[in-house]
Amino acid sequence: MIPNAPTRISADRVPSFADAAAQGILFKISRRKRFIVKVLDAMLKPLVRLVDRFRSERHQAPTETFSILIFEYWNLGDIVMESPFLENLRLQYPSAHIVLMTSPKCVPLLQDQGVVDELIVVRVPWAEHYSRWRKYNPFSWLWLDLLRVMQRLHSRHFDLAFTARADIRENFMLWLANVRRRVGYGFGGGSFMLTDVVSPDLVHPHFSNRWLRLLEHVGKPVLVRDPHLRLKQHERDWAAGFLRERGIEESDFVVAIHTGARSRIRQWGEENFTELAKQIESQFPVKIVWFRDPGQTSSSANAKQLALSLPLRQFMAVLQQCRVFVCNDSGPMHIATALNVAVVAVFGPTQPAWFGPLGHGHRIVIRSEFWCRPCFDYCQFDEPYCLRTISVDAVFKAVADTLGSLLDDARTVQEKSAC
Repeated sequence: MIPNAPTRISADRVPSFADAAAQGILFKISRRKRFIVKVLDAMLKPLVRLVDRFRSERHQAPTETFSILIFEYWNLGDIVMESPFLENLRLQYPSAHIVLMTSPKCVPLLQDQGVVDELIVVRVPWAEHYSRWRKYNPFSWLWLDLLRVMQRLHSRHFDLAFTARADIRENFMLWLANVRRRVGYGFGGGSFMLTDVVSPDLVHPHFSNRWLRLLEHVGKPVLVRDPHLRLKQHERDWAAGFLRERGIEESDFVVAIHTGARSRIRQWGEENFTELAKQIESQFPVKIVWFRDPGQTSSSANAKQLALSLPLRQFMAVLQQCRVFVCNDSGPMHIATALNVAVVAVFGPTQPAWFGPLGHGHRIVIRSEFWCRPCFDYCQFDEPYCLRTISVDAVFKAVADTLGSLLDDARTVQEKSAC
């Protein structure tokens, strides 16, 4: 039952009720944007209906060997949160040709995962920039690139497509691609451009579950819910040797720190992480690896800490050798969860219920009382106070609890081995 819903709702009203409620539970959109979406809906609906009258019907092939298209062209963390869906999709449609339209930066992450057969790489304008002008600059060459990609998709006659963002832009793109069966959400606009409008799950609001809900809609059970990223054995061997050459053995208990995030207002601050690292070193028998993004020249690591700037696949391999990952709300946070590394994440402007780390044993540090969350990286204050007011002591407590639990488990294993 939907919490706090009226006790009597007729069956035909449930989807519309869920869509309306989803705008408060799964979605945050300003009145101005809601007005724009309504205008676009009103303008596009006659066009879509007219064109659909002249589109020829295409029928499903007699076997399950067909083509599936998926849109996820945003960021690394989004791909990780989508990965349980991709894994389930591969299990449920083993003979289908699965195509993912994604961003260039996500290609290394998807390498050797075995969940998709083909990547179509594109930089979608509104997913590339924070500036609203740059997102919709009509003179950007990115629009030409996107148009070419859409022409390619239209010519391939996909049988089935999924999109989970409840975004009128993506619903429109699926319709333009003339996919036979288009599965997505309508509470963000453009429901008339889908063949299957999925009723959102109001009880489980995480973005990963929004993907899994699509599978349940088409009658496929969900077998995997946690993200998994696979590394080749030679990558793991390289990482172990790489760390050994720098004085870190496989028996060492390694804590990794990463201070970056794609937006400045998601960054807790390098000085805070520096103080946190000092406290960790003073109270726990650990070694610290300090990750920084490629091209970043500054680092707060001291002489006893290992500072690293690595390409994505090498970063993943070294990260998997670590036991705890301390970070901001970021793509690397999600990557760590998919590599089975315990996460302590500092959250600022986003909702952990929507985008928190998946799996067990992770901890979040957040000032939950801030009413303006989520702001989606457009902070209305001069500073992101939701982050600035988080103390080093609060984060250290979360790290200490995690380390204490893991060290106790390690001692138990050693004692059992000794017996």
